[in-house]
Amino acid sequence: MSGQSDFWTMPRGFRIDPAWFDHPSRIHGRGHTLRVMILAGELYRRLLRTGAGLRPNLYRDLMTAALIHDLGRRHDGLCHEHGRWAGEGKRGIAEDEFLGSALPEEEWKRIAEAVDAHARPDPVPPWPRGSLTALLKDADGLDRVRLREDPDPAYFRHAFTAEYLGLAKRLLARSEDDLEEELFGPA
Repeated sequence: MSGQSDFWTMPRGFRIDPAWFDHPSRIHGRGHTLRVMILAGELYRRLLRTGAGLRPNLYRDLMTAALIHDLGRRHDGLCHEHGRWAGEGKRGIAEDEFLGSALPEEEWKRIAEAVDAHARPDPVPPWPRGSLTALLKDADGLDRVRLREDPDPAYFRHAFTAEYLGLAKRLLARSEDDLEEELFGPA
């Protein structure tokens, strides 16, 4: 699939329901989720431009993982389980509300594993290019700017991720509605 993008496209008019979050939060809520989705999409497109051979459905899986990655949080503190909780409890939202159809078990497992891994410490590098988990973790890490701290580029899994810090900061100034419209078009 080198040099080609997925055929999957974002669902037009989709909106994130704040009720989907187990823990309503300004830190890990709708705005964060939307920014992570935008940043993940930008990182995906950058990787695609490098000519890297990317597996089919990576974009769809990345957007799905970014959507649900913090939906299972039960608090805003350090928590290594919220990714697992999202993977176990938010499949219906991912498939019914976002994708519009069920995924084969193997494909859902890949998404759930990436969402679980995003909340845990990194395994020993290197990361394979085009790893769903690496892209999700980098996009999530970029949005640490919302906490008024620049993420340490040494923790990014792709060398080019640090180039998106400016975008991450600019996204903070945009309303949630504006971010949603950028991703999904008008409601």
